[in-house]
Amino acid sequence: MSRTSTHRQLRLLAAVASLLLAASLIRALQYVYFDGGEDADPALDDTPLAHHLEATDPALRACPAWRSILPGAWEAKDVKPGQGEVLFGTAQAQQIIYQHQHPADCENARFLVHKSQGSGIGSLLHQMGVALAGALDLGRVLIFDKPDPNVYLSDQYCEGARSWDECYFFPISNCSAKVTIPDWMPMNNYSDPSLADQKFTFDETGLTNPQYVVPRAFNQLLDGSNVPVARRYYWYRSQAAAYVVRLNDRTVAKLQEIRAERFTETPSLNHAISVHIRRGDKWREAEPVSDRAYSLAAENMHKLLEVSGRYPTPEKKAVFVSTEDAAALDYFVNQTDWDVHWVKDPVMLKSNSTLWSIDYAALIGPSRDMLGSLLNLQLAMECSAWVGTLSSNWCRLIDQMRSTVGCKAHLPYSDPAQPDQTDYKFWH
Repeated sequence: MSRTSTHRQLRLLAAVASLLLAASLIRALQYVYFDGGEDADPALDDTPLAHHLEATDPALRACPAWRSILPGAWEAKDVKPGQGEVLFGTAQAQQIIYQHQHPADCENARFLVHKSQGSGIGSLLHQMGVALAGALDLGRVLIFDKPDPNVYLSDQYCEGARSWDECYFFPISNCSAKVTIPDWMPMNNYSDPSLADQKFTFDETGLTNPQYVVPRAFNQLLDGSNVPVARRYYWYRSQAAAYVVRLNDRTVAKLQEIRAERFTETPSLNHAISVHIRRGDKWREAEPVSDRAYSLAAENMHKLLEVSGRYPTPEKKAVFVSTEDAAALDYFVNQTDWDVHWVKDPVMLKSNSTLWSIDYAALIGPSRDMLGSLLNLQLAMECSAWVGTLSSNWCRLIDQMRSTVGCKAHLPYSDPAQPDQTDYKFWH
């Protein structure tokens, strides 16, 4: 056999091996399994679910010019209007929410008053999304209780602010500053007709299975799609997150200031894989995932990006690591061959995993925790692939934000806690 023929055969074998590897990795994209942790319907655990971009009209997945649709929307820096993809009907959903929350006459509107609970940031933001579902179904405008005693509103940064949308976020409603909050009463069932003409407060414990509620306002939009019924509650929670997490101008400026101080290595992370390692008090709620498992998930993701032909090819093996665990960051920096990026704020890192999130926030400074977390979210959204456990509220928030206002719903997400026949499942 000639040398030329041998080389030709070797090249053919290498090509076949690459195709087999690509097929093995892409096979994981055909089905995903959702483990929603504390927000999950047990009937959905380990259930094959279709891609969460199903739609009958591709035009309803295009990335719009967000600020023209939703004031204060968290726009992706590196995605231009018309590029990227969003969850089905995201622009229409945001218009529905915005119009509901901005009535022409606040004096005669009915309100649902949300009292935040004591929990971590991701959980608090998702609680607001549940409250918004109740408000939409009740035909009431959601507003925040004032003053809110939550720890994240308690230090100097939020001095004088009485609620979340007076400190960090855009007003949740145009009525927020115009309404005098009445004495509140507990609500045991959000559909109770006896409460139809009263103002009342709302918290997550007062609903029956509130996390599975998809407001009726979206029925017509969703019924015209291929989004499976089993996936619609997660679709809604993504829309709620996109609406609630709209940073006001002061917060945007503060994040720019912190970024200039603590994240100077690269102007963009669109070549990197985001790895969020949720530790801290999470061991109380979910089985810990090893640092090596996160690294292996990122390795598989990197291979997928390289061989699939469906995604941007990474320039190099780069990860953006966000975590509250100093040991996990040290593992990636010193025990792997990744090019590692992270926010240089040692105060945000801890090795003591016994503290609850709100206790740790009080220890280091609530606004430092909140603003640092929002910066990590901003940087994660600039990446082109993601690794994180969807049992974590914060990991779900990353997925929800990148899939809506981040315009990157078409890029892959891997959960290292859910191995399958190809080792990892990818959540698109």
